[in-house]
Amino acid sequence: MVKPTDYEIGPSRIVSGRYPPPGTNTYADAIRERRGARGITALDGNLLHFPAMAGGYNTLLGAIRDKGSLSVDIRELMILRVAALNNAAFEWIQHEAVGRKGGLTNGQLYIIRDVDTPLPLMEGILTPLQAAAVAFTDAITKDVSVPKQTSTELMNQLRRSLKEADAATEEEELKAKTEDLYVEATMVVAAYNMVSRFLVATDVGGLSDLEVPWPVDVEEQLIPTPSYPSLPFSNSNSTHSPASGTSTTQTHNLHIRTITTSPTAPWLVFANSLLTDKEMWNLVLPFFLDGGTGYNILLHSQRGHGLSELPSQHERRTTIPLLAADIHHLISTIIGGRAQSEDGQSHSPEVHIIGVSQGGAAALAYYALYGSSATEGVKVKSIVACDTAPRTPPGNEVAWENRISIALDMYARKVGMPKLAKVTLRRWFPAGSGGSPFLEAREAWLGDMVSRTPVAGFVAGARALGSYDIALPPPPSPLPPSPLHAEAPVKESESDVTRVLLLAGSLDGAGKVGKELKAFAEHWADKARQEVVEYAEVEMAGHLPMVDMPERFCKVLGAWLVGEGGLGE
Repeated sequence: MVKPTDYEIGPSRIVSGRYPPPGTNTYADAIRERRGARGITALDGNLLHFPAMAGGYNTLLGAIRDKGSLSVDIRELMILRVAALNNAAFEWIQHEAVGRKGGLTNGQLYIIRDVDTPLPLMEGILTPLQAAAVAFTDAITKDVSVPKQTSTELMNQLRRSLKEADAATEEEELKAKTEDLYVEATMVVAAYNMVSRFLVATDVGGLSDLEVPWPVDVEEQLIPTPSYPSLPFSNSNSTHSPASGTSTTQTHNLHIRTITTSPTAPWLVFANSLLTDKEMWNLVLPFFLDGGTGYNILLHSQRGHGLSELPSQHERRTTIPLLAADIHHLISTIIGGRAQSEDGQSHSPEVHIIGVSQGGAAALAYYALYGSSATEGVKVKSIVACDTAPRTPPGNEVAWENRISIALDMYARKVGMPKLAKVTLRRWFPAGSGGSPFLEAREAWLGDMVSRTPVAGFVAGARALGSYDIALPPPPSPLPPSPLHAEAPVKESESDVTRVLLLAGSLDGAGKVGKELKAFAEHWADKARQEVVEYAEVEMAGHLPMVDMPERFCKVLGAWLVGEGGLGE
């Protein structure tokens, strides 16, 4: 949680500030009266270079803060969203605590702070009125002109909130009060846009260069990671490293983001699909920051994606077992290194690994490679593999080579990857997936993510997916031998991993992906030693359920993580 006391409020580096002694300036005295014990703030000091304006500002902002009728959560949500959009750190620092007192949660504040993930927002975290207020704030702040649909939705939600508060209100009075609240909301956004611009332009508090804080502890860094580690198996057919079973000292950097709600909270480790990066999970992150669970989160872009590096030239720069080894390294170094509670006592945090597509295959490979041995300092309790398979399906190696040829088209970055993005999005989001509000904004967001994927990273990942075999209990339908047969055999010792969820969008591959995962789950469950293996489906979702149907994805995954039933509902 952001506290103003956590930040050193210093002098402006642009203007000196004016701080008239009590009784020497009527405008300054009026400000002192409104501020109370806080007295003249750094903001007031800058404003008082123009005393009459400072007096008008004091009256206007005093009315907005203290004499309006909007609920505190809506008013502060709009103020904080303006601060995030305009990178006004001072504004956020002063208002986050007020927003929390008004009822805003970690997840809601995270959404407000995250200005890069496109609207519409995932339903169920913000109330409909809060979501309408975010869209309205964005429209005024970014474009000035507010689309009719956006203003109408805010009016409708304001009206609904008034009706819920007093069902007996007559229609004429309800209409008048709704219009009053709409005008007030407009002035809140307009006024705090003014405030944020003044804060940044006059460097109030010396904070104009500071990134707007996040409501939870967020840290991004590049982590040196062994490129070709010695994996816990010996197989002459494996091609995971220069010499199978050996290790080199070469490293590559993985780009990670950690989101920490509590030193003792369980961790979710997310692994992205091919052609995306760690940002692909942004829509669902707020869901896991709220409630009694309040997870910590470790995100990483898999090697060759986003800002994560691809190891230097080698015949196989990426394999599915190597991606699993990357995850193991991050869990050991990042989560294991933080395995200490607030009172300084060490503990073993629970970890749940969640991957989709290529990341899902990596999650399965993690279980096969490391699930039977304890990771020092942590307990990996469950694996969730979404829209994936335990091995390359027949014929897919040729399909992957065809996609590689598209990416390597002339002017690869400008022509090949954008062309591949169009082809890929049609496959990921088939007709009927998601909802119409999703299509334009989220598809453009994800399409841009695909287009900016490094070509070499895609090629390495595609070739890994085109030839892999994770030797978990085989699916009931016979498959031809893989060139990487038994690449990651399951060990027989007791495992920390006690639960596995195989998850698929109901429309992925016209339902074929889910059908095969379900059959695999049933076969695995029959062969399981101690782990409980379950299958679940996300209705109306394609290849990336966390993007096109995030609400249903979170409902299924959230219930499963805490051990609740209803996976088939």
